Amino acid sequence: MNATLELARVSLQGDRAINQDRCLTLQAGDDTLLALADGLGGHPRGEVAAQLFIDTCEHLFRTAHHPLADPQALLAGCLERAHAAIVRFGAAQHPPIAPRTTGIACLVQHGHAWWSHVGDSRLYLFRDGKLIGRTQDHSRRRERRGQTRLTITRCLGGLKLPPDLAESGPVQLHANDVLLLSSDGFWSGFTPEVLGKHLYRPGNLGDNLQPLAEAACRNAHPRSDNTSAVALRWQPPAANVVGKASVQPRATPTV
Repeated sequence: MNATLELARVSLQGDRAINQDRCLTLQAGDDTLLALADGLGGHPRGEVAAQLFIDTCEHLFRTAHHPLADPQALLAGCLERAHAAIVRFGAAQHPPIAPRTTGIACLVQHGHAWWSHVGDSRLYLFRDGKLIGRTQDHSRRRERRGQTRLTITRCLGGLKLPPDLAESGPVQLHANDVLLLSSDGFWSGFTPEVLGKHLYRPGNLGDNLQPLAEAACRNAHPRSDNTSAVALRWQPPAANVVGKASVQPRATPTV
């Protein structure tokens, strides 16, 4: 008997001229793939870089044998092959360009989750509305003319050599756990406490996710960024549900 999954995603343009965010949810049997990319502003064709990452994820997932024998290897392949595709695309332009994007992908299989990422698009894991763990951003703060700016230290595209990937898993999921992948335009507007509270409101996951994205754009207006998120709520097969899962703060590592 397969687990019960609830999936939701949202992507808003905000006050930017175009939406350079891309996101994806795919299922095959008991395997579920979530992916999100945020094309880097200040570099050409970030939207193409983000789309190439999503296209690579979709291709590798659809052509793989399921259930996956090595989920982490598929995730690494998604990021590494996307990086190569982005570099090739940039080199083929006249003159050559160097598109860049963040990339994060998560695979859920048989009640466990694996993820891999580069950049500052984040994954959060919530249990009963409380933050259990999240990814660590590949960025650093820089002060310039009295203003603090974040600089991405790892991304897909740009350099010929692929970036070092941050990986985690397998992490066992409990009943009603929520995995959230989001671009910085989404997560920068909220504390984890606020995210957890709203994601666990009564109703379906999509109805809870959409207002968060709209609030992030509204609160950052007139300088709101592209605002995107993908979420999954996991429930085990009915035969495996013994009782309510206990809360175990910091049960999963940050990466």
